[in-house]
Amino acid sequence: MHAIKEVPVKKLFQIPAAENSENVQPVLSIRVGEKHCCFSITEFSSNELKQLAYYSSDEINIGFFDELIKVHPEFNNPFYQVLICYDYPQSSLVSFKEYKQGEGNVLLNVLFGLNIKSSIISEPVTGWQLYNVYAVPETVHSFLTKRFTTAKYWHQYTLNIQNNEFVENGKLRVDVRKDDFTLLASANNKILLAQTIEYSTPDDVMYFLLRVCNQFGLSQQEVHVELSGLVDQQSALYRQLYQYFLHLDFVYTNWKVSVAVHNENPDHFFTSLNDLARCAS
Repeated sequence: MHAIKEVPVKKLFQIPAAENSENVQPVLSIRVGEKHCCFSITEFSSNELKQLAYYSSDEINIGFFDELIKVHPEFNNPFYQVLICYDYPQSSLVSFKEYKQGEGNVLLNVLFGLNIKSSIISEPVTGWQLYNVYAVPETVHSFLTKRFTTAKYWHQYTLNIQNNEFVENGKLRVDVRKDDFTLLASANNKILLAQTIEYSTPDDVMYFLLRVCNQFGLSQQEVHVELSGLVDQQSALYRQLYQYFLHLDFVYTNWKVSVAVHNENPDHFFTSLNDLARCAS
């Protein structure tokens, strides 16, 4: 047997569980990507946020999850539901008519050149006659689905599309993380683009958004930009966006927060987790 590789784990945010907080129907929501993992625990019936944490790491592997569970033994508790969202960028949207089952590995290898052993998932996007064909590191998918045997899982693009509300003149839905951001572009009841883009500076983000507007004929004065994730009004990125786009708004969560739960961070930091938690049924 090979030793489990340990990796440095960095906590970016945490909203700790309130003392003496009872969860009757706790819902565990986990989002995991190449270099980040975050989770929330909410109460199903009241949609109340009980706990949240956000971590980054050079690599998300079994060693990472072992460390995470040591820090958060509540992962060993029973849950009413467990929801998982995969934030990996190796994904392609393919129409039902064009996709042939079993060819996902070939498709993603051509597009992305998969360099690790991966689980290939073909996920129907409800109401769109589309498959979201995506890759998840096999070790991560196997670990999570074996540990949480009844968990439901989706890819981030699938959830973004299903949560998207179309607006006149088009929309750019932007979710910012530490080293990359996801973009869902839509107009005229059509999905134009779903992609994850790495960035180093705010200029990188602006360049890509302006390029997308030019490519799809979206007016900077008319398109709606919905912003969430790790960006605030004092940041250089927000100031640039504000200069270039007339319709710019943050997308906030809709969960309830107990008075006992103290959150010093902007609500929109955790919109993507809230979008996942809303899938509980």
